[in-house]
Amino acid sequence: MPTHLAIRPATTTDRAGIQRVLAALHPDGADSVTLPAVRQQAETFIATNDGAVVGMAVATFTDYGREPYGTIEELVVDATSRGLGIGTSLLDQCRRWLGGLGAGVVFVSAIDEDAARFYESAGFERCTGPWLFWASR
Repeated sequence: MPTHLAIRPATTTDRAGIQRVLAALHPDGADSVTLPAVRQQAETFIATNDGAVVGMAVATFTDYGREPYGTIEELVVDATSRGLGIGTSLLDQCRRWLGGLGAGVVFVSAIDEDAARFYESAGFERCTGPWLFWASR
C-alpha cells in the first residue's frame, strides 16, 4: 500500500487526472468524459390495490459523462397479486423514469429463471451471468 494514499471525493480540478486513468477503460474517448460531474439518483415505486402495497420496484440512474444507464435494483410483487400485470406496470414506470433522465440502457440481475423470463418477455436480453439488459431503440 502506498505510504501517502488518500481517498477523497473528486473535484473539478481532478478532471485531467480522471481522464488519464479512464483511458485504460475507454481508450477511444476518455478525453470526452465529463467527470467529475456525476449524476446519480434512485427512485422507489410502489403499486397499491385498495390502498395496500402489493408491489415495489427500486430503480437507480447513473451518468458519469459517457453513456447514462439505469439499473432495476429490486422488483417484487406480492405472491397473491402476481400475473395481473403489476410487475410489468412497475417495470414500465421504472423505464419511463430512467428514460426521462437520459438512460438509454437499463440493466437488471435475475438469478431466478422465472424472473429472467419475466424480463425477457419485457424486451430485456441476456448478456453475461445473471445480467440482462434493455436498450431503447
